[in-house]
Amino acid sequence: MNLPSHIYMNDQSHLDPFHLRSFLAVAETLHFTSAAQMQGVSQSTISQHISKLEDVLGTRLLARSTKSVRLTESGQQLILLARKLLQCEDEILSRFSKDTPRGTIRLGVTEDLLLTRFPEILGMFRAAHPLLKVTLTVGLSANLAKLLEESSIDLLCGMRRSTDTHGRKLWTERLRWYSPDGMLPSSEDSLPLVTFPDGSVTRRLAIEALNRAGRPWHLAFTSDSLSAILAAVRAGYGITAQPAFLTGNKLITPCASGILPALPDVEFIASTRHQTAQGPEELLTQVLQDHIAPAVMTSQT
Repeated sequence: MNLPSHIYMNDQSHLDPFHLRSFLAVAETLHFTSAAQMQGVSQSTISQHISKLEDVLGTRLLARSTKSVRLTESGQQLILLARKLLQCEDEILSRFSKDTPRGTIRLGVTEDLLLTRFPEILGMFRAAHPLLKVTLTVGLSANLAKLLEESSIDLLCGMRRSTDTHGRKLWTERLRWYSPDGMLPSSEDSLPLVTFPDGSVTRRLAIEALNRAGRPWHLAFTSDSLSAILAAVRAGYGITAQPAFLTGNKLITPCASGILPALPDVEFIASTRHQTAQGPEELLTQVLQDHIAPAVMTSQT
């Protein structure tokens, strides 16, 4: 039996993933030339993709002038939906294709990991999987967790308390106190604390340890940047609690044991929105699990 022709979808309403990828490249750069370079196509091709996408959706996605490009309200709304659709496509291809895995992993990492061999291991992964693109967002674990929940990143690599259970553990890490070179805090004085903003794992554990020991303390410097934290400690603003693997980079000096209250261990993890990592995220998580813990331990010896 022939079905009425009006129930068939018009071919013109088909969403082409290449058009969506071109749109996301423009949305990220707000620049057609830069978007074309990202996608490895000509600027005219990017323009054609955007125009066809606007025709299919029946709305303007970009407001363009000779000097600037900005997203319309419809363009803003499309970003998250396009990412979800393309992620589904990548997962399907990775699951069923026997060829080299492809797609994009939006990776969120804490800044301290960039001071380990993490970048080198990421380079190994890139060489092994050249068709898998990785974009990097650096931030605090708490902020990255929110981005993961909002589907703004696919994989989070960061820190958790050893009593927490979310994510897959990569390795267990000691926390140490660090102080300005030669600074020995007096047991009677209020300890100047250099730390991340509220919500930070290291901040919470440091304050809990000081409170349990009855040591007076005050916030002397706060920043969401690890580089700023290390600079503030070196400048003499106060002490900080950070992973032990920072000992080897000579940016800050660890305090002698016994001077300050003992700190608990933390765990570095990889976490996705799914209960278990899938597709490209699973590939990267496995590479990290195989290589980064030994690399960190080696750097401390």
